[in-house]
Amino acid sequence: MRLESLSSLSCDQLCKYLHSSLGDEYSNILNKFKKNQVTGDDFVLFQQKDYETLSVPWKLQKKLKEIQDSGVIQNPGQTPNPNPSPNPRPVPGNTSNTSTTTKVRESLETQRDIKQINNKIDIINNSLSQLVEQMKVTNSKPPTNNFTNLSPTAQQKILNPSPQSKRIPIIDPSCVGANPIPKITSEMPSLYDATLLPNLPKGRDKPVPLPSACDGPSDDVVFSQVYDESKNSIAIIPNVPDPYDISSYGQYVVTIFDESGQREVLKSLVNVNPPENIVLPKKFIIRTPLGKSIDGTVELMYGSRKVFTGSVTQGKADLPQNLLDGTYEVIIKPNKSNLLPLKFKMIIHDSERTNSSDQMINRLNNPDEMDFILVWNESPKDLDSHIWCIHPNGSIDHVYFFEMNIDQMSLDHDAKKGFGPETIRFKRLNGCKYVYAVHKYSEDGELAQSGAKVRINYRESTLFERCIPNTQQNGARFWVVCTIDGTSGDIAFKDHFEFHNSNKYIPLKYK
Repeated sequence: MRLESLSSLSCDQLCKYLHSSLGDEYSNILNKFKKNQVTGDDFVLFQQKDYETLSVPWKLQKKLKEIQDSGVIQNPGQTPNPNPSPNPRPVPGNTSNTSTTTKVRESLETQRDIKQINNKIDIINNSLSQLVEQMKVTNSKPPTNNFTNLSPTAQQKILNPSPQSKRIPIIDPSCVGANPIPKITSEMPSLYDATLLPNLPKGRDKPVPLPSACDGPSDDVVFSQVYDESKNSIAIIPNVPDPYDISSYGQYVVTIFDESGQREVLKSLVNVNPPENIVLPKKFIIRTPLGKSIDGTVELMYGSRKVFTGSVTQGKADLPQNLLDGTYEVIIKPNKSNLLPLKFKMIIHDSERTNSSDQMINRLNNPDEMDFILVWNESPKDLDSHIWCIHPNGSIDHVYFFEMNIDQMSLDHDAKKGFGPETIRFKRLNGCKYVYAVHKYSEDGELAQSGAKVRINYRESTLFERCIPNTQQNGARFWVVCTIDGTSGDIAFKDHFEFHNSNKYIPLKYK
């Protein structure tokens, strides 16, 4: 059965239809409808004040409102004659009726206009809501637990956060601008206070990795986080596959879930920034492995275009202040022939620059020679490079500050006032195994927070640059960096901490 719209009815048609639907009890009300020329279009827009203007008793309003709300003729067979007689004119001299009629008509016309506008607004809002929901479905990522994908060193960073790790606030993504968005990097984890957070595991005797989902500039960037009930905190760190990809950095919405990935623990905005050691500075300080300053030139390449050429004088090179965001290749060319040119990448993100950056120029090595160059921060004052050579017959040679030259191994310098460098050079011997470690000799500071960094050079290139894991390792005395196969040259990184002062124990454990 086809249903017709009430709004299509004239005044006479509406009254006949309502009379047939409601009965004689509504005759007086319908007479008022006729006097005020209430059409079907007017009736569907009726509001409470219109019923009151027409003095419709409360008990009779209910059925009228039910028909009004339906908006359709429930029994089309009783639809009145579509060609009704002309509407009766108002009674001459009856100003009261005319005034009431005018007020009702004006009220209904205004309501009709408002309803039409509101209907259009509702249609637009519904369309926008559907679009937003579609975008949510399209952009939403299922929560994943990324902890197991981290290297053992990175896992230790987040399981034992450094004392230098900063607590950051939770920033509601819907309240952007109310508070500054915290900056975090992949160098060390940041910490959320978990005091009031819901859906966290209880009664665990060790930190618990939690899954998360994120939305931001790059789909390649994910986050790892661990809840430690004993510290009442969640440690979080971004995993940036390519630190030189400028598109990896910026604002991310991170949602952390419970272990099941079903219930939300927190949602917050974070600003992922590049590690400080790869940010292009305003000035370079350039030294040799012996700590001597150099003269030469420095060049900056932006893509295939050279954007700067400057001089290096007494180990210092000033760079332009106004450079675009992006990835730069730096080329440092020393004047001396026994020193090698140095090429490396650095980036600028969000126009931020560091004041200065220390760079080490490589020496020209003989075939099969390797350099291990150690640098660190001001504290601890005295770190020492150690290398052990374990021969096939079981004998062990040990080079360090007390024995600086043995056969094919040598230590160039013992730095005792912070910073370094200390350089060990050795020529690999077939069948031997080497262990390289850094020892904290002085009693000040913590080894894990020393900022120690080891560059491994072979022939004319840098093979690796290894940074000490900045974790909670109070009292650590040795950082066992790696072992080296004397025959193949293969390097196996360990990144282990030892809490004793025994020089003899290290080669026995790691041989």
